[in-house]
Amino acid sequence: MRLSYISPFSQATHRRNAVAYARLAEDLGYDGVWLPEAFGSDAFTLLGLIAGRTTRLKLATGIVNIYSRSPTLLAQSFATLDEISDGRAVIGLGASGPVVIENWHGMAFDRPLTRTREVVEILRLALAGERVDYQGECFRLNGFRLLIRPVQRSLPIYLATLKPRAVRQTGRIADGWLPTHVSLRNLAKLRRPLIDGARSANRPPDSIDMAAMTLAVATEDGAAARALCREHLAYYVGGMGIFYHELLHGYGYGDVADNVVAAWKRGARDAAAEAIPDEVLDDLVIAGTTPECLDAVEARRRAGLEHIVVFPPHGASPEQVSGTLEALAPAIG
Repeated sequence: MRLSYISPFSQATHRRNAVAYARLAEDLGYDGVWLPEAFGSDAFTLLGLIAGRTTRLKLATGIVNIYSRSPTLLAQSFATLDEISDGRAVIGLGASGPVVIENWHGMAFDRPLTRTREVVEILRLALAGERVDYQGECFRLNGFRLLIRPVQRSLPIYLATLKPRAVRQTGRIADGWLPTHVSLRNLAKLRRPLIDGARSANRPPDSIDMAAMTLAVATEDGAAARALCREHLAYYVGGMGIFYHELLHGYGYGDVADNVVAAWKRGARDAAAEAIPDEVLDDLVIAGTTPECLDAVEARRRAGLEHIVVFPPHGASPEQVSGTLEALAPAIG
């Protein structure tokens, strides 16, 4: 089992501890760190900081969206990160959604599948050092060539996708898949479009790394750990547009999803979290005491997962983040 982790970003204290988390994770044998980008810090600045204070840990955007930066700027940023880290950069991209792209960035959320494919194609051309003369539906570029060359001959590109058509495209064009809130019970169903996409492009499905972003917290008080994950999951389902609400419906948890959204809309955040029953929570997250969490990781390994990206919930303290990294480390290998 490979473990990576998401460096928490919702509190200033977590950003100040980003290097400490990275050094701890590197010492414990974690594969990489993923930096999200939402409404706080950007991803590249903190990854650059971590690059200078670590030696082995892979440095991934987890994720940056494909709308608010041009493909050429993305290429420049990833090439720079790869150069300063001596070849440790990992590209994590996603379309995000209308809440972020339209409401926060003031851009039209249009043709996400086409835009994703074109961004990937342009990145591969630019990072290979080729002249980019590209005529697509979303982008028309002429005469661009990077003056900086990344250390890696080919930077791995992961796509964060949810819906079957997007997951199928991930299987056709990406090196890795970054799904979030993965259902253990629905794992085979979730992977089916990825496998179909890979086969349609004559690619071996097992060559695509499935890095499952999974809410995780291990504490002596298992109930407190579960409460943190409930609150975070309720925020995603109730407050982050329709995608995660639809995701739970696809898992067969439609009533739960509807109850969470209804409570969230009336401002009852506690009730929204409490609407998630234990069996649903256990299917989606890793939470509880250390032995319970290690059992949950083992269940995912037996189900066929080989790479888990540990996702500390928003309300976790620095001590809980570090403690969770330490608690889950015995599962590495």
